[in-house]
Amino acid sequence: MNKTLPRQEETFMPCATTDPEVFHDKNYNDIAKGLCAACFLEETCRSWGRANGEWGTWGGETSEERAAAGFPPDGWRDRTRS
Repeated sequence: MNKTLPRQEETFMPCATTDPEVFHDKNYNDIAKGLCAACFLEETCRSWGRANGEWGTWGGETSEERAAAGFPPDGWRDRTRS
């Protein structure tokens, strides 16, 4: 019998085994945030998303939340204005 250990990222990073769409579709924000909250890299991912102008949920923070905190994603336009 061939037993293999799971890859480390699959063991510790929930996003490694989750459909990426979960982190980029507003309908899944709560799920994405819950996955991030369970990950030991949450703060690291949040910092990465802020520093690199990423879209989607990074470290439990959505694009909108990053923009409101002063770290808008690349190409961001104020979506609260009509």
